Amino acid sequence: MVSEQQIKELTYSYVFAISDQKYNPQMIANMNLFKKLGKDKIIEILSFPIEKFCNKYDPHKVRDFVYKNDYFTPRNVFLINPIYYIYYTYLVFKIIYKDLGKSGEINFSDGNMKVFYSGLLDIRFSQPDIIKKGKYKNSYKLFQKEREKYLGKSVLTVDVQDFFNSISISNLTKKLKSIIGQKKIVEDLEYFFKYCDLESLPQFHSSIASSILSQIYLTNFDAKVKELLVREKLQLIRYVDDMYIIHDGKNIDRKKNNSILNELSYYLWKDKLVLNTSKTKMLSPDEYKHITELKETNYEDSIKFSSEKLIEDKALDVIESGTLNILIDELCEIEKNDGIDLEKYKLLSNKYLSIENDNVSKVIKNIIYSKKWINLDVESLKKIILNWEYILFNPSEFTVLYILVYKYLEENKLIIDERSKMKQILNYLFKNDVFTLRDTLVAVSYLFQNKIMHQDLLKKISLVNPDYIKYLETFVK
Repeated sequence: MVSEQQIKELTYSYVFAISDQKYNPQMIANMNLFKKLGKDKIIEILSFPIEKFCNKYDPHKVRDFVYKNDYFTPRNVFLINPIYYIYYTYLVFKIIYKDLGKSGEINFSDGNMKVFYSGLLDIRFSQPDIIKKGKYKNSYKLFQKEREKYLGKSVLTVDVQDFFNSISISNLTKKLKSIIGQKKIVEDLEYFFKYCDLESLPQFHSSIASSILSQIYLTNFDAKVKELLVREKLQLIRYVDDMYIIHDGKNIDRKKNNSILNELSYYLWKDKLVLNTSKTKMLSPDEYKHITELKETNYEDSIKFSSEKLIEDKALDVIESGTLNILIDELCEIEKNDGIDLEKYKLLSNKYLSIENDNVSKVIKNIIYSKKWINLDVESLKKIILNWEYILFNPSEFTVLYILVYKYLEENKLIIDERSKMKQILNYLFKNDVFTLRDTLVAVSYLFQNKIMHQDLLKKISLVNPDYIKYLETFVK
């Protein structure tokens, strides 16, 4: 039997291990709290009843500035008081080990269904074990290896539309009660969600807790899918909601696949979920191999990048051919004539950066975070910082590129301009009467890359989201 103390120790070790991310505000906040309170105090706080905990601490929940890879759609990702992040993780770990009676590794796989979630939970893990095996990047690598076993097969890919946002707290708690009964822990979790004003399964940065709850929510769905797999002699591999249904042969059987999709749609409908038709594909063995080679190696952490051969080769070609500078020049011209025309940006980025009209973000991240841009000659690097307006097309990534290149040139004494070009960005932000979400993303990236708390810039961001600034000043500063 797993003890309460063991669960508290595991919670502390797990959150501590995953919080080593220097540009993520939630992770910085977590680490600051660990340094401030220490292990004994945090474990003492985890012993508080839910009512006492919530009365003593404020959630400080605030929406983070995060975009989906299309650069059009904001993601519903939240920052929260780090002690709430830890307490939430503890509640979920407690459900797993006390109320579901699990022990050892938490694995949702069953027979010909291999299931992976964001991280790997095991009560036996030490902190070094968590760093080595328990983080989301490691579970994703296992997912990749499992997919590679089925190269040469035809595959049906399936994805749930807006997965976390579609799991309402009401439906989640009903599901938990149907599985483990009317337990106090479910009431505590429900109280936590209500106190934090959360209406759907929360998307917190790198949260194994939400990922585990999402898999528990799919319990009934999985039972039905298992029957389907056995009946049709299929295999299924899933990472959270990203599913691959493996056929035994090489040929695509469209009639059979459509029948499977119809059945899956029904099972998801019963759980108030919907198939994402835009990501549903019938793949030949060659197409499946190509998809497998291109898949992202890491989720969420923006300083990670995809390093598969196809991405590496494309990123290197973009640098060596001078395509990066051509793209930047054309974006600056578009901004001058048409403003931030995102449709034109999408067309241009696909033209210069995509692999078969996809994977633009992976190529950009690889160029930036693998520092391939250093291979450019000095004049090409200077052209990257000559005009800064292109960063508005993709502020989360291009602002980082601009600042990294600028710092590199400055530190190597290849430019001496007393930061005049950097000041142009600040002047734009300060003079802009309507401070948009994209402007805010530029400002936030600027702050984190320069590791400063620029008070005038913070005031501008506060016009868009004052709670975000309060969060930074309270937990990140």
